[in-house]
Amino acid sequence: MSFRDNLQYLRATHAMTQEQLAMMVGVSRQSVTKWEAERAYPEMDKLLKLCQIFDCTLDELVTGDLTATSPTPRAQAAAAAMRENAGGPPLDVCGYDEHMRAFATKIAAGVFSILLGVSLLIFVGTAAERFNPNLEALTLIPLFVGIGVGTALILTASFQHAEFQRSHPYVQDFYTADDRHATQRSFVINLVAGIFLIFVGIVGASLTDGSGDFVEGIASGFMMALIAIAVWLIVRASILLSRVYVANYNEAREQAMAESDM
Repeated sequence: MSFRDNLQYLRATHAMTQEQLAMMVGVSRQSVTKWEAERAYPEMDKLLKLCQIFDCTLDELVTGDLTATSPTPRAQAAAAAMRENAGGPPLDVCGYDEHMRAFATKIAAGVFSILLGVSLLIFVGTAAERFNPNLEALTLIPLFVGIGVGTALILTASFQHAEFQRSHPYVQDFYTADDRHATQRSFVINLVAGIFLIFVGIVGASLTDGSGDFVEGIASGFMMALIAIAVWLIVRASILLSRVYVANYNEAREQAMAESDM
């Protein structure tokens, strides 16, 4: 008896759809379809997850014959709970929303840190040139610190996001229309606020033309600080907006897995 036959039998006897099984395992529905068509084979961690769901051993699932067995009480209870949850509103069972909020904040903070480093470079450089030219060599320190902190935040967030995508290639869409509407409204507010801050910074800096190097330098520093805040608002709001379109996340993960299988 093959793994495919066992999987099809177990799913049928537990009255599970491919979507329900996929969500419990943490894969896409297309992955379950490929397993049952013997066009792909699950990884070891997914096999172990299947064993937990159907209350069987790895040998029984892969090489045994489970078509002559009946579902265990524990497996029946798990399947019943799954069907009951499927009848109610979808839940965020994998922590997708919390992860995406943290991802958005870290990426935005990383970009903000780099731009803030540029702002501090201008401030310190302008002050050093005015009050103590011998300290001009130290003006690069804020820039390097900003770049270092920003790069660390962006890389950390990217690695964590890649690991989350690997562990959860399929996420059930649990957002409501009200959730999407509220997120869209928040995005518009943050976008307008960001554009306004950039406009204020540019206009403020332009008004200091001809006022002397010191005043112009301070104004340029404030302009970069406002741009840094604006970019933080826009980047974070953009990622938070993209998070509520779970179908795009699932489609991207499905394409990535399809390319990796080629």
